[in-house]
Amino acid sequence: MTAEPTPPGDTSFLSGDSLEEQIAAAMAAERAGQAHGATGKVLKHAFVDLRRRTLREVVRGDRIAARLAKGVDDIVRTLFALSKEGVGKDIAVCAVGGYGRSELAPYSDIDLLFLHRPQVEKTLRDTLNRLLYPLWDSGVKLGYGAHTPASAVEFAKSDIVARTAYLDARFLCGARDVYDEFHAGFDKLRRKTVPEFVAAKLEEQNERQAKFFETRYLVEPDIKEAKGGLRDVQTIRWIYRYAYGDILNDAKEAERIVGKAERQALLKAKRFLWSVRVHLHDLRGRADEKLTFDVQPEIAERLGYADRKNMTAAERLMKHYFVNAVEVGRLTRILCARLEEEKAKRLPRLPRFLPRALQEDEAPGKPNLRINNGRLDFESAAKARRQPRDLFRLFRAYGKQPKIDFHPDALAIVTEQVPNVTTPVRRDPVVARLFAGILTDSEDSVRVLRIMTETGLLGKYIPAFGSIVGRIDYGLYRRFTIDEHVLRCVGLLRQIHRCEIEEEHPIASVIVSNAQNPLLYYYGVLLHEARWSLKESSVDACEKLVIRVTKRLGLNDEEAALAGWAAARHLMLVRTAERRNITEPRAISAFAQSVGSRARLDMMLVLSVCHLRVVGFQSWDEMTRLRLAELYDAAALWFDHGEEALGKSLNDRAKHVRKEAKERLSGWSEKEKTAFLDRLDDSMMRSLDPDIIVRFATLARAAEKDAANSAVVVTPRDGDLEAIVYTDDRAGLLSDLAGAVASTGMSVRTVQALTTDDGKAIDIFIVQSPDGVPVEDMEQGKRLHEALFTAAAAPPDRPPELRRRLGDRREIFSVKSEVRIEREASEEAAVVEAEGLDRPGLLYELTRALAREGATITSAHIATYGERAVDAFYLQTKDGRKLEDAAALARIKKALGEVLAAGSDD
Repeated sequence: MTAEPTPPGDTSFLSGDSLEEQIAAAMAAERAGQAHGATGKVLKHAFVDLRRRTLREVVRGDRIAARLAKGVDDIVRTLFALSKEGVGKDIAVCAVGGYGRSELAPYSDIDLLFLHRPQVEKTLRDTLNRLLYPLWDSGVKLGYGAHTPASAVEFAKSDIVARTAYLDARFLCGARDVYDEFHAGFDKLRRKTVPEFVAAKLEEQNERQAKFFETRYLVEPDIKEAKGGLRDVQTIRWIYRYAYGDILNDAKEAERIVGKAERQALLKAKRFLWSVRVHLHDLRGRADEKLTFDVQPEIAERLGYADRKNMTAAERLMKHYFVNAVEVGRLTRILCARLEEEKAKRLPRLPRFLPRALQEDEAPGKPNLRINNGRLDFESAAKARRQPRDLFRLFRAYGKQPKIDFHPDALAIVTEQVPNVTTPVRRDPVVARLFAGILTDSEDSVRVLRIMTETGLLGKYIPAFGSIVGRIDYGLYRRFTIDEHVLRCVGLLRQIHRCEIEEEHPIASVIVSNAQNPLLYYYGVLLHEARWSLKESSVDACEKLVIRVTKRLGLNDEEAALAGWAAARHLMLVRTAERRNITEPRAISAFAQSVGSRARLDMMLVLSVCHLRVVGFQSWDEMTRLRLAELYDAAALWFDHGEEALGKSLNDRAKHVRKEAKERLSGWSEKEKTAFLDRLDDSMMRSLDPDIIVRFATLARAAEKDAANSAVVVTPRDGDLEAIVYTDDRAGLLSDLAGAVASTGMSVRTVQALTTDDGKAIDIFIVQSPDGVPVEDMEQGKRLHEALFTAAAAPPDRPPELRRRLGDRREIFSVKSEVRIEREASEEAAVVEAEGLDRPGLLYELTRALAREGATITSAHIATYGERAVDAFYLQTKDGRKLEDAAALARIKKALGEVLAAGSDD
């Protein structure tokens, strides 16, 4: 095996300074019993200085890694020279693993292999201790093994991890002949076991990628273990070096397996990943491979990224990261397949001839395809290079039978020919039909689209999608990159279309399965994040873009207009459901009028379901499902039968709820039932379920029987806590209760503030844990009950203590704060929306500000999008009339703005 070259310009870390003398003096003092751990202390300072100087003097990540390894080489050689005491002719010290490759991040492990002659085994331990203890005392993470040359080779036979590490063994110091003996034995083992090693590393890679699959697409990725990360780069290198006994360079042997362009792309990605990794280690002060939000801006600044008009520096860094990860993924797929084909055992026997199902598609003529060594390949590479349709026919065939994997040469041709996918190809109706088949008639359309993305074909065919590849929305709301979010939404739509999750999404399943042209929905979902591709991401610009693209893809004018309208406004349904009282006729009518047609409503419902199911960890639950369904049903009724029918339906609902609640109040006399329910008006009946009415009726009755002015009951509900508060109404009550919730460290999910005709307040809170995980600790319910009961009984003497919870990362983001007054959104109240950076007790501070301004809150609607909160309040005057005074609303807007600004970077 050929040793990897040392980067030019590197000089000895120890030259020109006195570190060698310091180590020698410290070791002498320890031997004389004058000190303990002195050598480790010297080395600790040396490692700190090595890291600091290297990051100050070297820019490129791979060179930093090599420079750090060179510095460690000098330290280890110095320690060995001062520790060997006559055994230097019988011991060889080797660097293995990443250190052996001369690739060390600032806090990487240092792995050593000590090779020795059998005759020095008895004295070996003392020698190793003199070398190893100072390194351990210095604080570095150290791994080591000690073997004779023969036992090292024997160990490598049975341990694939050791075999992989020894593949990168690099002689450092000591007996060169001992190392050479090991090297010869290991190389003999290597030549005999190539197929076994290749198969083992490919299996290991598959298992790792399955385990870390999502992390490649997460907005906080693992840069080492995730697919497309450094481990994939290393795997390619390991397999090649094991197969050919050489590094992946410009030799003729390498050219046959890895083309020059592919090698350059791999090297470029490796350099970028190493630049990110070394700075990540340095910022963390430890070995950390997760690129989290808090370090992304700093790393972006270090690597020279700057803000652009439509993208922050951190977002540009992450886009570059994900584009590189996709490229590494593409190269890994191609190169591993070639190496497997060259050196590993052949794939199980598959038909040599193209299966019948793949012999025709939406394009005329026989497909230019064949089965080559069990893989899907072009029959004529030259024809594929001349005819762009063949690229799409390849993916169409794979979508039908994905068990027949791609031949690496076919994927290489696709990547090579992507630049030729120009406007005539995009406007080719045959290509459009092939793409429609990929979307709607593949066994796993998402997998096909991912590979199309890796090759660049999908992004070139639909530039609006290509622009969002690797793009992130810098914040806590989204889980995935925007392109991966879209692809997963397509996968969910496929399940809906095939009625595979009909029980979860009955409305969406009926809409899509009965659609005259389901492709309309696929294109709407595929392009629902198209605004991220625009420099000016207005609704109108997005709508025009989607219309233009979908017409090219084969939709008629009407269908394209529908797809464009819904894709540009896919959040309207959920925002209305979250921020408005959707039992009020005006809110529903205003929403329906904004939508404009039943077809748009149907389209919006499907897009909303797909988007919310994928976008965030807490973006979808049973409460969200019920809200969307309720708003959809009400708006559909408005479209189908008019506003009068909607009003009648809401009135009928109030009557139905009143009747149901009355029937469920078992053990109550008719007089008691009537007396209690008469205290609740129809608007309350429309907004509540019969079960909730029964629960607070039971609570109110028990409290009044006990002559208690206040009562609270806390009940677990679907992973949250439902808290019903029954007490005398007073100014600022909701603020006091919100503060009580905040004092427990929990978060308000929703709240309904109701007042009976005789002046009793009924406040219903849905409370969740701050990180959204199900509430299972019953102590939390007990604390919540105590806090609410105390606040309900009397105004607190002092404000609640609001503590940031451990791990709360909201403060690292900047959110623009805004207060919006919606005077016409409700007949009975003015609606005020407060949007800004979320924080503990925000609802308490906002409601306290409203109380100071004399406003009465009839209901509050809480929506949280990661670090961003949007709280909508329905406000009335103290005497129960709609708050319409312009001066009062202006004061409220100012007061809420001041609250939001206290926690935002405004």
